[in-house]
Amino acid sequence: MELSQSDKDKLYEIAEKNAFAAYIGMELLEVEVGYAKGRIRLDKQHKNIYEGMHGGCAYALADTLAGIAAATYGSYVTTVNGTMNYLLPIKDTQYVHCEAKAVRQGGKIGVYDTVITNDAGETLGTASFTYYNLGNCETSSQS
Repeated sequence: MELSQSDKDKLYEIAEKNAFAAYIGMELLEVEVGYAKGRIRLDKQHKNIYEGMHGGCAYALADTLAGIAAATYGSYVTTVNGTMNYLLPIKDTQYVHCEAKAVRQGGKIGVYDTVITNDAGETLGTASFTYYNLGNCETSSQS
């Protein structure tokens, strides 16, 4: 299954309307069925007292992108569960990158894995999220 350009445009629009994602400066860079890629420029407001990205900001980036990947199947979703593994400090990089991929998308429940990396491509964190399908979000691609 492939997303039409119209469906992609709708998902970019949904991402742009997400006030919290805009607040943290998240950019959606790529979206395909079961996949989303984005980034945040690591600025002062994202940092903790150790000069690394606050864990909550990293979690929000991963959760938002995994939710967008889940929405590629044509439904709004809500997070049921999320687990984050902080592997290395998220610092000394201009951007914090995140990719989200479907592990399994069922009728009502979807599971997605994410990887957070720095500009050099080093893995800084991983996360897994479970989403519940809330219904149609006006994209034509359905599972």
